[in-house]
Amino acid sequence: MKNIARNFFYQSLFQVTKIIIPIITIPIVSNALGPSGIGIYNYTFSIAQYFVLVAGLGVAIYGNREITLTLNRNKEELSKVFWEILTFKAMTTIFVLMFYFALTFFLENKIYLLIQSLTIIAVFFDVSWFFMGIEDFKKTSISNLLVQIVTFVLIVFLIKNEGDALKYTLIQALGLVCSQISVWLFIPKYIHFVKVSIRNSFNHLKGSFEYFIPQIAIMLYTNLNKTLLGFTMGSMAVGYFTNSLQLNTVFITIITTLDLVLLPHMTGFFAKENVTRIVRMMEKTIHLQLYFSIPIMFGMLAVYDKLVPWFFGEKFIYINNVIPYFSALVVIIPLGMSISRQYLMPIGHVKEYNKSVIVGAIINIVANLILLPTIGFFGVVFSNILAECFVTFVRTRSFLKSTDFKFEYRKIGIFLLGGILMCIVTRSLTSNLSSSILTNLIQFAIALPIYLTITTLFKASPFLDLLRKK
Repeated sequence: MKNIARNFFYQSLFQVTKIIIPIITIPIVSNALGPSGIGIYNYTFSIAQYFVLVAGLGVAIYGNREITLTLNRNKEELSKVFWEILTFKAMTTIFVLMFYFALTFFLENKIYLLIQSLTIIAVFFDVSWFFMGIEDFKKTSISNLLVQIVTFVLIVFLIKNEGDALKYTLIQALGLVCSQISVWLFIPKYIHFVKVSIRNSFNHLKGSFEYFIPQIAIMLYTNLNKTLLGFTMGSMAVGYFTNSLQLNTVFITIITTLDLVLLPHMTGFFAKENVTRIVRMMEKTIHLQLYFSIPIMFGMLAVYDKLVPWFFGEKFIYINNVIPYFSALVVIIPLGMSISRQYLMPIGHVKEYNKSVIVGAIINIVANLILLPTIGFFGVVFSNILAECFVTFVRTRSFLKSTDFKFEYRKIGIFLLGGILMCIVTRSLTSNLSSSILTNLIQFAIALPIYLTITTLFKASPFLDLLRKK
């Protein structure tokens, strides 16, 4: 448990930095680039991500699992697995880059797309799967933290107006490459060079491809939305859509940090044939997650209209119409991710995982075909929400059927009651206040005590369990 706590701290340190920096840069970038600049960056980034996906070919998750399962063997075997996976990834990256450069010449925004190719190159240098597998988060978190800070400084001092969209794209792409390369400084401590054959490297194709299939599906119900909006409605629509999801992304990153730390630990339990222990731990982690995600959802509903004008800028006032719909995803997405990362992946139930994301992809595509031509922008919004709901539903249903996991509905009901009351009271007391950071701080000061009081009085707070143990 100490190892989990330590890894959670370092992973949280990096994830919190990934959260805090965007919170500071979002207002700067949004006001400088506007919906159009934000849209061009995200539209071209969405195109590059299809190629990033193919270049990675599921190695991020597959490699993590393989390293964890090889960890108790000798250094020679660990090194062999590492270099085989890396050689395999080098082949896929080179192959994908050739196709990407060929496609670039047939599309608009060529310079942006060429810069985005750096994100594909970064795939080769990405060895985060290795460090996740050996459960060493300290070095990678610190090195990535330093790169994040440098990127942040460059954005603050160099991004001033709409003409800096290209500069912003370059900063982000180079930052990604540098963050991946910097981690290589620590590789020699754990492995040594081993010459491997290309044939043996491609033995990892089947295993990684199992994790690649669901990633295709995930791309089809996440990234596809931005591509469709950019293609049919232009870059401004992509800008609105992207910023509508920014707050969700920040909160989901916080909530799901524990999953990344627990994945190798849960795989270790499975290797020892201790599935029961996985389920018992999840009974704690899932309810802890809901304790935070439910009030965050209602908190967003309480503050969004006072937040958007000063945080994103007046140019993005339109997203006030979208954020209330997306707020539910703060609860839905982390729940589905936890079931996959803490249970399905560690025990090797890839088929169940694949099924959930394939269902999500189909729902998203069909919904977009129906709704995009009829209600436009909101067709993509509702398609995204519908897809995420189905993904979590399929995973939860499968999980409950195959285990003796029990949701504590009384506690969840209290979480909902606390969230609803804090939202109603907070909005009522601050309805006449203007949009400002001070107003949001006042709203937070009102909302938090209400939620903590209700969950504590009804004995639903997980912190009470900690106090009892002491």
